[in-house]
Amino acid sequence: MTDYNKIEQVKQIIEELIKNLGAEGKVEFEESITKGLIFNITSPESYFLIGRQGGILHALQILVQAMAAKKLGSEGPLWFSLDVDDYKRKREWFLKDTARGAVEHIKKTGRPAALEPMPNYERRLIHAYIQENHPEAISESQGEDPYRRVVIKLKR
Repeated sequence: MTDYNKIEQVKQIIEELIKNLGAEGKVEFEESITKGLIFNITSPESYFLIGRQGGILHALQILVQAMAAKKLGSEGPLWFSLDVDDYKRKREWFLKDTARGAVEHIKKTGRPAALEPMPNYERRLIHAYIQENHPEAISESQGEDPYRRVVIKLKR
């Protein structure tokens, strides 16, 4: 059951934070069966709120979750994620499509494919996608942060 009072409080926290950052934006929420509660910010300064490879967006989500936990306190936690102009949804689609393309490439060539360096939460998404959808391939992370990348190989 959705607690609309908690949702409104979190929405106010996000709006106030955006305003204090000097940006403007509209905050809406949606409930997804698979992803839970998602607060999506629509803003003309979305590039500023997303950052390089979603780094600022990830930091904003952690900050908003901490602020919400402090404000809601004894009312109990509210689990949610934060997005800006559907960046995460589009990025997830792009990453899955890239992994699918890499699997097709390694099937043709037989050689491993290394993807671009990416944050750990994106690498986890790739690993899960490969494991669920491509049993003929395996994926592993290689390198050191911030240059850590996913390498996809055929199973032996």
